[in-house]
Amino acid sequence: MKNGWIVAAVMAAATLLVPAAGAQMDSNTARTVVSTQVYVSLEPVPRGRTFDVAVIAHIKPTFHINAHKVLDQFLIPTKLEGHFPAGFRLASTGYPPGELRKFSFSPKKLAVYTGQMIVRMKIKAASGAPLGPSDLPLSLHYQACNDTYCLPPVTVPVSVHLTVARAGSAAKAAHPEIFRR
Repeated sequence: MKNGWIVAAVMAAATLLVPAAGAQMDSNTARTVVSTQVYVSLEPVPRGRTFDVAVIAHIKPTFHINAHKVLDQFLIPTKLEGHFPAGFRLASTGYPPGELRKFSFSPKKLAVYTGQMIVRMKIKAASGAPLGPSDLPLSLHYQACNDTYCLPPVTVPVSVHLTVARAGSAAKAAHPEIFRR
């Protein structure tokens, strides 16, 4: 009798853990739907200057992510946030408009990103920004879906690598193919 109770308890615990393991797998899958590349407009970035950062998000085929401006209050918007160390300040963030698409699970069109999208940030390096190499941590928050289901929303880290130079230093425009757009 005692053994029967133990077996029942173990089975009940296993049943409760399976959904949690599935949710963890879905979360891990969601993290792989979008990969990023980061570009900085100036090399090096002089103290006291504003510079641009472009984060290019590559979205796996068959998936989409919600646009930054969603058309339904229940959808989770894509958002890029900065967690800037002392010496850096966000001036603005620009998102592309979403593409209006119709999906089988929604009676109306949704604003989404597919394939590739670029988020642009204007960041100010203060006159006292630390000289030399610097990393600016960002986080990209999104929810990936395909035509039949949505994965859980995730937040993935994105890092901006740059070098800060003294004010008045010559700064070379970098990545004109990205920042000319």
